Amino acid sequence: MLELAYIDPGTGSLIIQTAIAAAIAVPLFFRHQIGRFLSVVRRRGDEDKPSAPLHDSTRGR
Repeated sequence: MLELAYIDPGTGSLIIQTAIAAAIAVPLFFRHQIGRFLSVVRRRGDEDKPSAPLHDSTRGR
């Protein structure tokens, strides 16, 4: 029965390589998604604020 649980070295290294790649790729993927989300939120926050006047009437006096 234990003979069926045998994993050859090629399969074992493939499993380890996949685990390492996933451990690196998942945080990088979510970092990009979080960055996109934060940029959208920041842009929406800027739209809510009143914009600066086009010219300053106190200048030139």
